[in-house]
Amino acid sequence: MTFAQALQSWHDFYLTAGAASATLVGLLFVGLSLHIRVVVSHSDVRALARVTLTNFFVIVLIALSILIPTSSATNIALWVLLVGLVSLGLMLRPAVEGLRNRSNRTLGLRVLTARFGISALGFVAMVVLAGLFATGNYEAGFNGLVTVVVVLLVTAVRNTWDLLVTVADKTAAADP
Repeated sequence: MTFAQALQSWHDFYLTAGAASATLVGLLFVGLSLHIRVVVSHSDVRALARVTLTNFFVIVLIALSILIPTSSATNIALWVLLVGLVSLGLMLRPAVEGLRNRSNRTLGLRVLTARFGISALGFVAMVVLAGLFATGNYEAGFNGLVTVVVVLLVTAVRNTWDLLVTVADKTAAADP
């Protein structure tokens, strides 16, 4: 299968993944904005919200990179590499802040560690997959990206649920 054929064969999957992720990130914004005081007053909640938004946005960016017409696997390799590295960098500070704060922690340490760790592994996998695209092994690259997209999406949806339940609990506890 040529690169162009392989790229075209993934079109519908990435169109769906990107649209679903964009929709879910919008719903997360609405849900969190209704309880913004809880989000900004708890560093662990704020950190998990940030990594969750990053996961959704990374899925959109991956989808866009596949949907952009190109004749070169190298273009996808560079895009996936850049998004993976930047996402990993953007996640580090919130992860450290969320994990470090022990006195005002709303979410369990295991939950935070697992969610940040899974996201970080997804971003590292993107760097590895960029190497596959760059070396011409684009079929393995496309297959690997599916795993990354699904893992990031499942993690982001689970994070979203935890965030919405947590902010609702904190809001209910604060209301007399």
